[in-house]
Amino acid sequence: MIKTPDDQNYLVDLTDGVLRLSFNRPEFGNALPSTAIPMLEQLFRAAQDDPSIRCILIEGKGKVFSAGGDLVGFARSIEQDVETRQADFARRLAAVGELVQAVVAFDRPVVAAIRGATAGVGLLFPLAADVAIGDDSAAFVFAHQRVGLSPDGGVTSLLPQVVGERTARTLLLSAAKIDAVEAHRLGILSRVVAAEVLAQESDRLTQRLAQAPRGAIVAAKRLVRASKTTPLGEQLAAETAAMVDCVGNADFIEGVRAFIEKRPARFPSANTSRHRA
Repeated sequence: MIKTPDDQNYLVDLTDGVLRLSFNRPEFGNALPSTAIPMLEQLFRAAQDDPSIRCILIEGKGKVFSAGGDLVGFARSIEQDVETRQADFARRLAAVGELVQAVVAFDRPVVAAIRGATAGVGLLFPLAADVAIGDDSAAFVFAHQRVGLSPDGGVTSLLPQVVGERTARTLLLSAAKIDAVEAHRLGILSRVVAAEVLAQESDRLTQRLAQAPRGAIVAAKRLVRASKTTPLGEQLAAETAAMVDCVGNADFIEGVRAFIEKRPARFPSANTSRHRA
């Protein structure tokens, strides 16, 4: 459901088509407890089904975006016998897998605003985002192996898509920690901005995306995602089908008229908005 949970591990606000998701455990580095994972999955599934949501902005309260999984829970698990521990992790990771699929399946723009460190399952969000903006404090920690674990949270799929396979191997095998400058060079961050304007810049971007023509922006995201595995001829046919669909709706008419009249377009598909917390 699209609401802030009772435990307030994360906060939700929906205003003018932008769903703001704020991780809200700054005293724990915004680590995600296992109870939050299925709730976040439900949030993204509900967002996909809600036409009033035109963009999602993900941020962390405090000085850290997300430390990933809750290491306090990991510490408790070492007291379990091996069979119980493995069954527990299998259950947890199944829930994480559902969350990954829900985040990736969201067909409208996702923006991540990164302040401070991101690690573990927290890496899912900037890697899956369409745009990731960070300030100078942003850092990305590929540290699973430091506690004897292999990567999870879709990182082995998403990271190579962003930085390439060889660089992904290097980052993961070396348990690397990279700063904002290196993350921007590798493409993990789309932009690096001053700390004092991070919130302003991420808000400005999400508001712009929320006012974009929905059919065109959904089609663009779908086409780019499909291009990884689609032969060129099929990709061109898909582009044609998408554009033919676009020219049949009111957004195209408004866009052309606005261009001719030299004014900002007011796309009809961007008119639906609600406020909900």
